[in-house]
Amino acid sequence: MIIACLGDSLTYGYGIPRPRVWTTLLAQRTDIDVRNCGINGDTTGGMLARFNIDVVQAGADAVLIMGGFNDLALGAGLGTVKANIFALVQHSFSTRVRPVLGVPIPVHAPITFPLLNSVDLPRACAEYGKLHAWIRVLAQDFSLQYVDFSQAFAGLPSQAGPTDGNASDRMSALYTDGLHPSEAGHELMAQQAARILG
Repeated sequence: MIIACLGDSLTYGYGIPRPRVWTTLLAQRTDIDVRNCGINGDTTGGMLARFNIDVVQAGADAVLIMGGFNDLALGAGLGTVKANIFALVQHSFSTRVRPVLGVPIPVHAPITFPLLNSVDLPRACAEYGKLHAWIRVLAQDFSLQYVDFSQAFAGLPSQAGPTDGNASDRMSALYTDGLHPSEAGHELMAQQAARILG
């Protein structure tokens, strides 16, 4: 099976060596041909624009759709992000590609990623949390498979991660800057994806 992972920096693996990105690790641990179609800084609108090339023309059997924070950080409303994700799901159905939704990892304070000085970060983060909840509902409404990366990072019982130290230290170790996963974070994302897709 070929799965195109369509997303932003969380999919691309911002700042992480290519062999340690969760999509690469997932491919190594399963029989899935995983294509990393993440672009740093991309929006759900950008994902819509390149869906045909990155997914349909690439011959993907399935597409993992995950994004939204960049839209919200740039001032887009939550309704716009929902509409774009819904359109991506509909495009998947119409082109006979199986849609899989990704629930992104949560943000984790302190956020030290640069280039956010002009962003209304509290608003973006609040809307991002609402987006996570909506993605789960969308998946249930349409009986879609989904990979809940946020759940894994939240330390729910299904998490396979560090066990020593306090919870805050364990969470911090999963991030490089409060937004992007570290190598340990990518390892956890790969485990969660393999649990659902493998």
